[in-house]
Amino acid sequence: MMTCLAINACAEEPNITASGKSQTFTGFWEDYERCKARQEFTPVRGEYETQEEYRRRVEQLRVGCDTLRRVESARMDVPVLLKYDADAGRFLFELPTTKGMRIRYDALVWDDFPAMLDKLPRDRWHIDDPTPKASAYKECTPRDARANKRFISKIEPCRTDSWRGCMTYYMQGEEDAWHRDKDTFFISDVTFYAYAAIEQARRVRDMEKELIYRIEGVLVVPEQSFQAQRVEIVNRKTGEKLVDLNP
Repeated sequence: MMTCLAINACAEEPNITASGKSQTFTGFWEDYERCKARQEFTPVRGEYETQEEYRRRVEQLRVGCDTLRRVESARMDVPVLLKYDADAGRFLFELPTTKGMRIRYDALVWDDFPAMLDKLPRDRWHIDDPTPKASAYKECTPRDARANKRFISKIEPCRTDSWRGCMTYYMQGEEDAWHRDKDTFFISDVTFYAYAAIEQARRVRDMEKELIYRIEGVLVVPEQSFQAQRVEIVNRKTGEKLVDLNP
């Protein structure tokens, strides 16, 4: 089983840039709430206001909040904290989480749990005792992970401990085979190794203060979630990318 140490990658409340604004999630939430309140408000018709003027004024208040509910082309930058194992020659990166808002990385990792298993792979995954179905946890596998060969030679997935990574359920069927619950796929964290020889690693260390996770995607305000569609580890000063994760 893969073993590694988790990094505390929880950002307090980073700014989100979208729709010409740069503010925290709280700001986007307040924008949405004000829009809903405006929609629900019915003003009194003015004494010197015609019926047609009043109708137009009310219609303006009823303008939809869709663009505030689902904010497209959003971007969030979170500082990177480096963790390097010199003997193994690799960095450990954990995609960030935030307080008050869930970042969903579903589009960036494979749901690669097999549909059926002859037996549960307890030697490679963490398996809860079946009651009556077994919870299975394994490392999350990035769909398209590209490394800048100037700094990183290869990328491999890693699961930090028994209760993290990607999770699903298995139920025992006929002839003792285990069948996957196709409706369950949960991501608790996305953690991966990025291999770098010592000289490459020292170059990365020297730029640590400028390294960020740049997360691009869609902000869904009522669900308090950010649907990540791309993540880069990038030097914000030079624009150099170390890692690029795509669907």
